[in-house]
Amino acid sequence: MPTVQANGITQRYRFTGDSDPAARAMVWVHGIGGSLDYWTELLPSFRGFRHLSYDVRGMGESEGTEGAVSLETWAADLSALMQALDIESAIIGGTSMGGAISQRFAIDHPEQTDALLLLSTSSRVGAAAEQNWLKQADDTEAGGQPRLAAAQRAVAKYNMDDELRNVTVPTLIIVGDADRTTPAGGSVIISRCIVGSELEIYPGIGHSALKEEPKAVARVDGWLAQFR
Repeated sequence: MPTVQANGITQRYRFTGDSDPAARAMVWVHGIGGSLDYWTELLPSFRGFRHLSYDVRGMGESEGTEGAVSLETWAADLSALMQALDIESAIIGGTSMGGAISQRFAIDHPEQTDALLLLSTSSRVGAAAEQNWLKQADDTEAGGQPRLAAAQRAVAKYNMDDELRNVTVPTLIIVGDADRTTPAGGSVIISRCIVGSELEIYPGIGHSALKEEPKAVARVDGWLAQFR
Protein backbone atom coordinates (compact mmCIF):
# COMPACT_ATOMS: atom_id res chain seq x y z
CA MET A 1 0.00 0.00 0.00
CA PRO A 2 1.37 3.46 -0.86
CA THR A 3 2.95 5.86 1.61
CA VAL A 4 4.08 9.47 1.38
CA GLN A 5 6.20 11.82 3.47
CA ALA A 6 4.01 14.60 4.81
CA ASN A 7 4.42 16.86 7.84
CA GLY A 8 7.64 15.11 8.74
CA ILE A 9 6.29 11.54 8.94
CA THR A 10 5.54 8.64 6.62
CA GLN A 11 1.78 8.32 6.15
CA ARG A 12 0.03 5.28 4.68
CA TYR A 13 -2.98 6.02 2.49
CA ARG A 14 -5.40 4.41 0.06
CA PHE A 15 -7.46 5.78 -2.82
CA THR A 16 -10.72 4.02 -3.71
CA GLY A 17 -13.89 4.95 -5.54
CA ASP A 18 -13.82 7.11 -8.67
CA SER A 19 -10.34 6.97 -10.20
CA ASP A 20 -10.76 10.24 -12.10
CA PRO A 21 -8.47 12.84 -10.46
CA ALA A 22 -11.11 15.44 -11.33
CA ALA A 23 -13.74 13.69 -9.17
CA ARG A 24 -14.56 15.40 -5.89
CA ALA A 25 -12.36 14.13 -3.10
CA MET A 26 -13.62 12.83 0.21
CA VAL A 27 -11.25 12.10 3.10
CA TRP A 28 -12.07 9.57 5.85
CA VAL A 29 -10.49 9.75 9.33
CA HIS A 30 -10.69 6.67 11.57
CA GLY A 31 -11.04 6.42 15.36
CA ILE A 32 -8.44 5.90 18.08
CA GLY A 33 -6.31 2.79 17.73
CA GLY A 34 -7.77 2.07 14.30
CA SER A 35 -6.57 2.27 10.71
CA LEU A 36 -7.78 3.08 7.22
CA ASP A 37 -9.18 -0.46 7.04
CA TYR A 38 -12.11 0.69 9.20
CA TRP A 39 -13.67 2.21 6.06
CA THR A 40 -13.10 -0.63 3.59
CA GLU A 41 -16.63 -2.08 3.58
CA LEU A 42 -18.38 1.29 3.86
CA LEU A 43 -16.90 3.37 1.05
CA PRO A 44 -18.43 1.43 -1.90
CA SER A 45 -21.81 2.70 -0.66
CA PHE A 46 -20.84 6.27 -1.55
CA ARG A 47 -20.37 6.34 -5.31
CA GLY A 48 -19.12 9.23 -7.39
CA PHE A 49 -16.26 10.33 -5.13
CA ARG A 50 -12.52 9.85 -5.01
CA HIS A 51 -12.15 8.44 -1.52
CA LEU A 52 -8.94 8.95 0.44
CA SER A 53 -8.51 6.99 3.67
CA TYR A 54 -5.29 7.01 5.67
CA ASP A 55 -3.67 5.89 8.91
CA VAL A 56 -3.49 8.63 11.54
CA ARG A 57 -0.03 9.37 12.98
CA GLY A 58 1.14 6.54 15.22
CA MET A 59 -1.67 4.19 14.18
CA GLY A 60 -2.00 1.53 11.52
CA GLU A 61 1.14 1.69 9.42
CA SER A 62 1.72 5.45 9.57
CA GLU A 63 4.85 6.59 11.35
CA GLY A 64 4.57 7.55 15.00
CA THR A 65 6.59 10.02 17.01
CA GLU A 66 7.70 10.09 20.60
CA GLY A 67 6.03 12.32 23.16
CA ALA A 68 2.75 14.21 23.19
CA VAL A 69 0.41 14.50 20.23
CA SER A 70 -2.67 16.69 19.75
CA LEU A 71 -5.72 17.30 17.60
CA GLU A 72 -3.81 20.21 16.05
CA THR A 73 -0.92 17.93 15.07
CA TRP A 74 -3.26 15.38 13.54
CA ALA A 75 -5.08 18.11 11.61
CA ALA A 76 -1.76 19.45 10.31
CA ASP A 77 -0.81 15.91 9.24
CA LEU A 78 -3.98 15.66 7.17
CA SER A 79 -3.43 19.09 5.63
CA ALA A 80 0.09 18.10 4.58
CA LEU A 81 -1.11 14.72 3.29
CA MET A 82 -3.70 16.36 1.06
CA GLN A 83 -1.13 18.79 -0.28
CA ALA A 84 1.32 15.96 -0.98
CA LEU A 85 -1.39 14.12 -2.93
CA ASP A 86 -2.46 17.24 -4.86
CA ILE A 87 -5.89 17.45 -3.23
CA GLU A 88 -6.77 21.13 -3.00
CA SER A 89 -9.85 20.61 -0.82
CA ALA A 90 -12.21 17.81 0.15
CA ILE A 91 -15.25 16.70 2.10
CA ILE A 92 -13.84 15.61 5.46
CA GLY A 93 -15.50 12.71 7.26
CA GLY A 94 -14.45 11.27 10.59
CA THR A 95 -15.68 8.92 13.28
CA SER A 96 -15.08 9.22 17.04
CA MET A 97 -11.51 10.57 17.45
CA GLY A 98 -11.52 11.03 13.68
CA GLY A 99 -14.56 13.26 14.05
CA ALA A 100 -12.68 15.42 16.54
CA ILE A 101 -9.75 15.62 14.12
CA SER A 102 -12.18 16.57 11.36
CA GLN A 103 -13.60 19.41 13.44
CA ARG A 104 -10.11 20.64 14.27
CA PHE A 105 -9.19 20.42 10.59
CA ALA A 106 -12.16 22.54 9.54
CA ILE A 107 -11.21 25.14 12.17
CA ASP A 108 -7.49 25.24 11.34
CA HIS A 109 -7.65 24.61 7.58
CA PRO A 110 -10.96 26.02 6.31
CA GLU A 111 -9.59 26.58 2.82
CA GLN A 112 -9.14 22.80 2.44
CA THR A 113 -12.59 21.91 3.82
CA ASP A 114 -15.57 21.62 1.44
CA ALA A 115 -17.96 19.98 3.91
CA LEU A 116 -17.98 17.95 7.14
CA LEU A 117 -19.40 14.53 8.00
CA LEU A 118 -19.14 13.98 11.76
CA LEU A 119 -19.88 10.48 13.04
CA SER A 120 -20.23 9.46 16.70
CA THR A 121 -18.03 12.25 18.01
CA SER A 122 -17.93 15.30 20.28
CA SER A 123 -16.65 18.86 20.33
CA ARG A 124 -15.72 18.82 24.02
CA VAL A 125 -14.71 16.45 26.81
CA GLY A 126 -16.29 16.67 30.24
CA ALA A 127 -14.47 16.24 33.54
CA ALA A 128 -15.56 12.63 34.13
CA ALA A 129 -14.60 11.55 30.61
CA GLU A 130 -11.28 13.35 30.94
CA GLN A 131 -10.38 11.41 34.06
CA ASN A 132 -11.44 8.16 32.43
CA TRP A 133 -9.24 8.80 29.38
CA LEU A 134 -6.26 9.77 31.54
CA LYS A 135 -6.65 6.60 33.59
CA GLN A 136 -6.82 4.54 30.39
CA ALA A 137 -3.69 6.31 29.13
CA ASP A 138 -1.75 5.48 32.29
CA ASP A 139 -2.78 1.83 32.02
CA THR A 140 -1.95 1.73 28.31
CA GLU A 141 1.49 3.22 28.88
CA ALA A 142 2.16 0.75 31.69
CA GLY A 143 1.23 -1.97 29.24
CA GLY A 144 3.96 -0.89 26.85
CA GLN A 145 1.99 1.15 24.29
CA PRO A 146 3.25 4.73 24.72
CA ARG A 147 1.96 6.02 21.39
CA LEU A 148 -1.58 4.84 22.00
CA ALA A 149 -1.33 6.33 25.51
CA ALA A 150 -0.30 9.66 23.96
CA ALA A 151 -3.35 9.51 21.69
CA GLN A 152 -5.62 8.79 24.65
CA ARG A 153 -4.21 11.82 26.47
CA ALA A 154 -4.77 13.92 23.35
CA VAL A 155 -8.49 13.13 23.32
CA ALA A 156 -8.86 13.53 27.09
CA LYS A 157 -9.19 17.30 27.07
CA TYR A 158 -10.49 19.60 24.34
CA ASN A 159 -13.29 22.10 23.78
CA MET A 160 -13.89 23.43 20.28
CA ASP A 161 -17.38 24.82 20.81
CA ASP A 162 -16.57 28.51 20.35
CA GLU A 163 -14.31 27.92 17.34
CA LEU A 164 -16.93 25.76 15.64
CA ARG A 165 -19.21 28.78 15.43
CA ASN A 166 -16.92 30.04 12.66
CA VAL A 167 -17.39 26.88 10.57
CA THR A 168 -19.69 27.62 7.64
CA VAL A 169 -19.40 24.57 5.37
CA PRO A 170 -22.28 22.10 4.96
CA THR A 171 -22.18 19.67 7.89
CA LEU A 172 -24.00 16.41 8.63
CA ILE A 173 -23.80 14.94 12.13
CA ILE A 174 -24.71 11.29 12.75
CA VAL A 175 -24.97 9.56 16.16
CA GLY A 176 -26.80 6.72 17.89
CA ASP A 177 -28.75 7.29 21.08
CA ALA A 178 -27.19 4.15 22.60
CA ASP A 179 -23.63 5.37 22.02
CA ARG A 180 -21.92 5.16 25.42
CA THR A 181 -18.50 6.33 24.15
CA THR A 182 -19.70 9.61 22.67
CA PRO A 183 -23.28 10.12 23.88
CA ALA A 184 -25.76 11.81 21.59
CA GLY A 185 -25.77 14.97 23.69
CA GLY A 186 -22.32 15.78 22.35
CA SER A 187 -23.62 15.72 18.79
CA VAL A 188 -26.49 18.00 19.79
CA ILE A 189 -23.93 20.49 21.08
CA ILE A 190 -22.01 20.35 17.79
CA SER A 191 -25.22 20.95 15.85
CA ARG A 192 -25.89 24.06 17.91
CA CYS A 193 -22.38 25.37 17.33
CA ILE A 194 -22.26 24.91 13.54
CA VAL A 195 -24.98 27.09 12.06
CA GLY A 196 -27.06 25.29 9.45
CA SER A 197 -25.72 21.82 10.29
CA GLU A 198 -27.95 18.76 10.04
CA LEU A 199 -28.27 16.22 12.87
CA GLU A 200 -29.56 12.64 12.78
CA ILE A 201 -29.91 10.58 15.97
CA TYR A 202 -30.69 6.87 15.49
CA PRO A 203 -32.50 4.97 18.26
CA GLY A 204 -30.82 1.89 19.67
CA ILE A 205 -27.59 2.46 17.76
CA GLY A 206 -24.17 2.45 19.41
CA HIS A 207 -20.76 3.89 18.57
CA SER A 208 -20.47 2.65 14.96
CA ALA A 209 -23.53 4.22 13.40
CA LEU A 210 -22.71 3.55 9.75
CA LYS A 211 -21.87 -0.08 10.45
CA GLU A 212 -24.91 -0.68 12.65
CA GLU A 213 -27.68 1.23 10.88
CA PRO A 214 -28.36 0.98 7.11
CA LYS A 215 -30.60 4.04 7.39
CA ALA A 216 -27.56 6.06 8.43
CA VAL A 217 -25.69 4.94 5.30
CA ALA A 218 -28.65 5.97 3.16
CA ARG A 219 -28.87 9.31 4.95
CA VAL A 220 -25.20 10.04 4.31
CA ASP A 221 -25.49 8.98 0.67
CA GLY A 222 -28.48 11.27 0.18
CA TRP A 223 -26.64 14.18 1.79
CA LEU A 224 -23.60 13.59 -0.41
CA ALA A 225 -25.73 13.84 -3.56
CA GLN A 226 -25.44 17.64 -3.41
CA PHE A 227 -21.69 17.35 -3.99
CA ARG A 228 -21.66 14.88 -6.89
